Amino acid sequence: MTHSTPEKAMTSHAERTIDWRRMAVFVIACTLVVALLTFLQRGSGEVKWPLVHGTVQDTRIVADRALRRNGGGQITWKAEYKVAYSVAGREYVVWADSGIRDESEDGVRLAMPKSRPSCWVRYNPKKPEAATTDCR
Repeated sequence: MTHSTPEKAMTSHAERTIDWRRMAVFVIACTLVVALLTFLQRGSGEVKWPLVHGTVQDTRIVADRALRRNGGGQITWKAEYKVAYSVAGREYVVWADSGIRDESEDGVRLAMPKSRPSCWVRYNPKKPEAATTDCR
């Protein structure tokens, strides 16, 4: 018959307590990792926005920004496309930056392509009027 000494009992109890602490730390760490991954997946909502084809309906030239030079001011100009797209049978319109800029309105007008570009629209499925465009 073996007798357990108080020292062995305390050592055994301490080892079990440490094991539980390690297990608790491990579980908490795993929970935090899962929560972080879930947050990151939900936070990248724009990536999950559907992509549809858009059609350029119109163009406009607008002031882009004002620059100060040598005590005077200068305005730069840019072209924008009016892009229409459909979601669930409903049509939406968004103004898109063409990427064309110049120091004069005429410069922008001359830089505009002769044919209308093809456009893709990424829209928010919960709010289809919120969209980003890419026209090339």
